[in-house]
Amino acid sequence: MPRPEPGPGDVLVQIEVALTDGTDLKTFQRGHPRILDRLPAPFGHEFCGIDVETGRRVVAANSAPCRHCAACQAGLETLCHRLEFLAGAYAEYLVVPEQIARTNLYPVPDDLPAEVAALLEPLACCLHGVERAEVEPGSVVAILGAGPIGLMLCACVADAGGWPVTVGGRPERHALAPAFGARPGDPRDADVVIEAAGTEEAWRDALELARPGGTVVFFGGLEAGAIIPVDAYRLHYEELTLRGAFHHAPRQVRAALAFLASRAYPWERLVTHEVSLEGVADLFAAPPHEYLKAAVRP
Repeated sequence: MPRPEPGPGDVLVQIEVALTDGTDLKTFQRGHPRILDRLPAPFGHEFCGIDVETGRRVVAANSAPCRHCAACQAGLETLCHRLEFLAGAYAEYLVVPEQIARTNLYPVPDDLPAEVAALLEPLACCLHGVERAEVEPGSVVAILGAGPIGLMLCACVADAGGWPVTVGGRPERHALAPAFGARPGDPRDADVVIEAAGTEEAWRDALELARPGGTVVFFGGLEAGAIIPVDAYRLHYEELTLRGAFHHAPRQVRAALAFLASRAYPWERLVTHEVSLEGVADLFAAPPHEYLKAAVRP
């Protein structure tokens, strides 16, 4: 790819590191209903780099709301009618469009490693998911999936005063979960269930785990057109609350950067591999067993 040229208000970033992500992997395998409409296309949306004009280290989210549409005016920025997505961090340079640069681009603290700062976007999504779940202090929160998102959700739930319990996934990932706030507990009859595996099986399991009167948050997206059966008895007579959780709002992006800078959790342990640009496709085609996220260094 040629070096891109920024327009008025855009910010040209020299990529220091980009991170792989479960969304990138799903998009690589089957496309994505919101992020990309065709392949091949630029890829990668979690990054930290250098603002070419100022020389400062920066990090940005992969979108920003317009702040003017009906959804934004109602405080529902994740449903913004003009939400455009940024991709292309698997490259030497990336242009951050003016709308994102104005709202969701931040300087990185000097002592924050680049690969940790690059976790900004997925952590902001997790903060949004926990906000949608309305986690209260002492709530038992079952989290289906113990990958990077599941572990970050554990940290967000614990920070909100909840009791995160991981469900499913590999034993070695469960061994890592306590470092991110997870605690032993029975996930059955959970006050809140957050699905973070992105599979139809996990969606069905989430519906079974919630207690009467509980809340289920569907965090992991499925393929467009996927249909999941719901037990009408449980939904009606047990008054379950079902919610989706998609993306992030600017307030959660700001909070995510502060959360990362706090070093409250060992965020760097989520990055288990390192590859060059040339190695990304092979990594997605055959992820190693112990893989969580990889640092992609141009």
